[in-house]
Amino acid sequence: MFSIKKIILFSDTGIDDAIALIYALKDPNIEVVGIVSGFGNTDRNKSYRNATYLLKLAGQKGIPVIAGSTRPLNGEEPEFFPDIHGVEGLGPLSPPIPEERYGNKANFSKLFQLIKKNPGELTIVGVGRCTSLAIAWLLSPDVMSLVKETYIMGGAFFVPGNVTEVAEANFYGDAVAADIVCRNAPNLTVIPLNVTRLALITPAQVNFIHSRAKTPLDQIIKPILDFYYEAYQQLEPGIAGTPQHDLSAVMAAAAIDGLFTYEKRVIRVQHEENYANGLSIADFRPGSTDCFGTGCSRIAVAIDEDIFLSNVLDILTR
Repeated sequence: MFSIKKIILFSDTGIDDAIALIYALKDPNIEVVGIVSGFGNTDRNKSYRNATYLLKLAGQKGIPVIAGSTRPLNGEEPEFFPDIHGVEGLGPLSPPIPEERYGNKANFSKLFQLIKKNPGELTIVGVGRCTSLAIAWLLSPDVMSLVKETYIMGGAFFVPGNVTEVAEANFYGDAVAADIVCRNAPNLTVIPLNVTRLALITPAQVNFIHSRAKTPLDQIIKPILDFYYEAYQQLEPGIAGTPQHDLSAVMAAAAIDGLFTYEKRVIRVQHEENYANGLSIADFRPGSTDCFGTGCSRIAVAIDEDIFLSNVLDILTR
């Protein structure tokens, strides 16, 4: 019998995080039990406010939003991306909720309470910087060990990065935290740029989704993805659609048959503040094989684009 996947979403609620959350809220096989919102695409307070706003549009009053980290573990000021995600983090939208009302203090005790209430049942899906997740592991490894499994969107294998020549944004934004998570989280699956870059939604598909919109939450999909598409046209002129990096990680956690192909490797993240900061490292040399045991993670190495698209269109038009 198929069981509902209970997830805690760690996000930095920009556009692709929003689409990932909308998908998770609409998928009948996923139960979102909490959201941890930290800095990344936008600052922590906007991220927190945006998650709260999306839950309000969905009519979801019982899902807690937990304030996460405000900056990377090295203490540097984070860089935000208004050109890609909009000034408020949701493209052209300005959520009618004052951001200063939310997210004033991090509250990891609330996260730990959620995990202890659901021992061995929760899946963490991290789609932003790894800082909040790393802090949780540093603060209470015993509690975090009660998590069933962890999925993170991050890293780049076989392909260039999207922030530097070698680094993907989530790992680059806090490479120290990314390395801590890759070293400590058991049952870890990493969904890297090389597969999420192929998880495209085109403008025509966005229009189709919009034509089936039924709720206030459905209504925001088109304006934020239209904004995202225009931003990507500046980054990569001619790209057919917008890569759904964060949605890919949520769909991986949903265990959709045939969506991804995985290989198991030990992952390390370069974090010595040099030219290769944020570089994701795993041994894919010819002759290398899957690893086993402690410290071994699954890495998505291929995606079935047809399965991705059919599932996206199915869930987002419900």
